[in-house]
Amino acid sequence: MAKQKISFASSRIPLYYQLENVLREKITSGTFEAGDKLPTESELIVEYGVSRITVRQALHALAEDGLIERKQGRGTLIAARKSRKKRFTGTIHLTGSLDELIEMGMDTPVKVLEMNRVEADAHEAELLEIKTGTPIYRLKRLRLNEGKPFGLIINYLPEDIGAALTMAELSSGALLHTMETKLGLNLDNAIQQIHAELADPYVAKLLDVRVGTALLGIERTVYTNENKPVEYVHTLYRSDLYGYSVKLVRENKGEKKK
Repeated sequence: MAKQKISFASSRIPLYYQLENVLREKITSGTFEAGDKLPTESELIVEYGVSRITVRQALHALAEDGLIERKQGRGTLIAARKSRKKRFTGTIHLTGSLDELIEMGMDTPVKVLEMNRVEADAHEAELLEIKTGTPIYRLKRLRLNEGKPFGLIINYLPEDIGAALTMAELSSGALLHTMETKLGLNLDNAIQQIHAELADPYVAKLLDVRVGTALLGIERTVYTNENKPVEYVHTLYRSDLYGYSVKLVRENKGEKKK
């Protein structure tokens, strides 16, 4: 008899993160023990009703935390307790709200600088899951707050999406909202990385800062509920006008220190 698909807690939290935590709880609670073989990717897809990319993202996170090990010819195994120490890789994984991002787009205006139809390079093609050289739309915009530029946004859109948007819609600032309401896309989650970048002469002039000023660089890929990427965006924010506030909590609060 087929297993019943799991209903995840919230559509606002990325599915891979929810699946990761479901499997993590089974491992830490002892449902899966050291040396046990984890279900295959195909079995997890059927059991939880998610896509392969969701399963792989969840397994990657568990492997990074030392909870599972992939053995050639044996599959994915639950790691021994002694190896379950999180390795710092230079990245801390946090969960935020895609709704807040959409609301910011609706609350802050933008100025369109240019829009071009270009060929996707290898990096853009990988993130949008298309072939290198496939036509896409590249959009450059300035995000404003009280008339001051505080962010340079460079959007990369699949050709069918970019061609469907008007200049007025692009100038509204609420690009993700427009993609949902006009194009009927069901946006579900986004993966983003945050890092520091230095303002080059071109960016410094647009953001009204000195050359070499430290900026908050954000790269983000937005996915639909079917895990289809519909936008890759690279944004440079003035760090004096924009920042992040994150609440951090302890994991495994019930475990006593040994």
